Amino acid sequence: MKHFYQNIEGFMSERNTMLLDLVIKDIRPNSTWVELGSWTGKSVAYCVVNLINKNKLGKFYAVDTWDGGIELQNDVTTKNLKDIFYNNVSPILDKIEVVQSLSWDAAKLFQDETVDFCYVDAGHTYDCVSKDLEAWWPKIKSGSYFGGDDYTKGHPGVQNAVWDFFGPKNIKVRRSGRCWFVKKPMLS
Repeated sequence: MKHFYQNIEGFMSERNTMLLDLVIKDIRPNSTWVELGSWTGKSVAYCVVNLINKNKLGKFYAVDTWDGGIELQNDVTTKNLKDIFYNNVSPILDKIEVVQSLSWDAAKLFQDETVDFCYVDAGHTYDCVSKDLEAWWPKIKSGSYFGGDDYTKGHPGVQNAVWDFFGPKNIKVRRSGRCWFVKKPMLS
């Protein structure tokens, strides 16, 4: 399938694709992928097309409220965000599951140890990221990836929440471009 993500306005940059490509390369076929914060669908389009082209697409969940998140509640550009998302991902809409929900609430829809990759890019405040990490960590399969965007000085809430969550667990946080990621240890 030909890529079309470049035609979608959104916040994803080439520095995001470094982590996404790493995960796509390593992920098993028919895996479960969850993206928290799908915004206009640019990264959904990038990932789904790559997963299709590598014969690895299993279940792909796009989770968002499409109201712009806490930090963008009054932004006029978020008024028709869900319609924009649906229009942008229309070529692959039949390949994804759309979940309109707060990201941490959506975790209740998944059993523990059932997600092969979760990409955290919803709310960027310390509180929002902490809630996502707490809610989604149990859902990640042992030996699978968990990561997210905006691991930069410009988003101290993201960095601090990630450090505070994984530090006490003695899990090394790695960086790829603007993103953070960990690999969940195997169960003993």
